[in-house]
Amino acid sequence: MMSFPHLFRSSVAAAVLLPALLAGCAQNNEPTQFAPLRYDYLGQMNLNVSSLAIVDRTATHPVEGNIGPEAPTPPLQAVRQMAQDRLTARGTVDSPNTARFVIDRASILHLPGGTLKGNVGVHLDILAADGHRVASASAQASQSLHPDPSGDVESRANLYAVTRDMMQTLNVEFEYQVHHSLSKWLVDAGGTPVGSAIQTQSLTGQDDSAAPLPAPSATKTDTQTLPAAPASATPPAAFTETLAAPATAPAPATSAQDAEPNPIFPSGGDTAPATKPAKPRTLSPKASFLSLPGKNTASGQ
Repeated sequence: MMSFPHLFRSSVAAAVLLPALLAGCAQNNEPTQFAPLRYDYLGQMNLNVSSLAIVDRTATHPVEGNIGPEAPTPPLQAVRQMAQDRLTARGTVDSPNTARFVIDRASILHLPGGTLKGNVGVHLDILAADGHRVASASAQASQSLHPDPSGDVESRANLYAVTRDMMQTLNVEFEYQVHHSLSKWLVDAGGTPVGSAIQTQSLTGQDDSAAPLPAPSATKTDTQTLPAAPASATPPAAFTETLAAPATAPAPATSAQDAEPNPIFPSGGDTAPATKPAKPRTLSPKASFLSLPGKNTASGQ
C-alpha cells in the first residue's frame, strides 16, 4: 500500500506536468501541411502583347519587420504565382507592345497588441516599342488577423491564413482593374479583341462583298390592282342628279323642244327654290288640276 508521502508527491507531479502535456497536444493540433496557393482555376486574362515580364521591387524597397517569408506560402511567392496563372501574352511575335507586371509590396507585419497585418500591391503596365508606358492598371489588398495573444501569434497557420485571405481580395480587385483600365488590350485565347474593342460592321447589316440581290420578277408584284370599270357603263340617273354641278356652273344648252311652252306647267312652276336641294320631278299631276291652254274654264268647254 502506497504511503501518504508518495501519494502526495505523485499528485503534485501530475499537477505540474498536465499543463505542459496539454500545451504539447495543442501544438500538435496545428496543421503541418498547407495546400499551395494556386490561381489557375480562375479566369485567365489574355493580353494583346508579344511578351510578359514579372518584376519584383520588394527587394529594392524592403519593409522593416516583415515576417512574410516565414509563412508556408510567402506573400511574394503567392503574388508571383497569381501573375503566372492569370496573365498570358497572346499577341503576335511581331507586336511592338509588351507587358510588365510589377510587385510593389508583399509583406506581413506583427503589430503591437498581437495583430498580424498583411499588405500587397501590384501594377500592370503596357509598354510601347520605345519602352514608354501607354496604359496601366494597379491593385492593392490588405488583411488583418487577431489571434489569441496567449498562443503563438506568428505561427505558420496564422501566417498562412493572412496570405490566403489577402490574395483572394487581390485577385478580385486586380481583375476588375484590368478589365476597367486595359479593356482595349484584352483578347481571347485566339487573339481576337474582346471587351470594348470596336469591330467594323456594315451599316446595312450585310457583307459588302456579297453579290447584289436579284431584281424582282416582272410577273410578280407586291401591289394589287383593282379591275377597271367597263367604258359603256353609265351611272344611274339618281346618282347623276345627286352629284350635280354647283350653282355657278353654266347651264346646259336648251334644245328646240325644251324652248316651247310646257303644256303641263306653262309658267314653269316646277322649278325648285335655289336654297333647297333638287327633288325628282313628278311627271303626272294630281287629278282635277289639269287644264289645257285655249279653253274657257268658266264655260266648261
